[in-house]
Amino acid sequence: MASERIVAMYAEALALTERMLEAAQASDWEGLVRVEQARDRLVEEIRLQDVDPARSRPELRARKRELIESIMRRDTEVRALTEDWMHELRDILASANNSQRLSKTYDQS
Repeated sequence: MASERIVAMYAEALALTERMLEAAQASDWEGLVRVEQARDRLVEEIRLQDVDPARSRPELRARKRELIESIMRRDTEVRALTEDWMHELRDILASANNSQRLSKTYDQS
């Protein structure tokens, strides 16, 4: 019974990861952070409860493996989207910094 509950928790972690992906696709960075924090808490709970995964029935281990692989694939997609956003943010900050330096240079003249 405990193994089935743990598999359900993995499924819940996948659902949260899918919500993270949706938030990243919508450029909802605050929403992404909120959902990621919820998922992190759930993953910690899974880590504490899934102390002997080898004792699970083979079909439950296979299901956990599928869920973990799906989580990892979606995490990769989220990471790609956040990296793009970080590059854009870096460009915006660099442009603002250049404008500020230019303004200071001409204000000193």
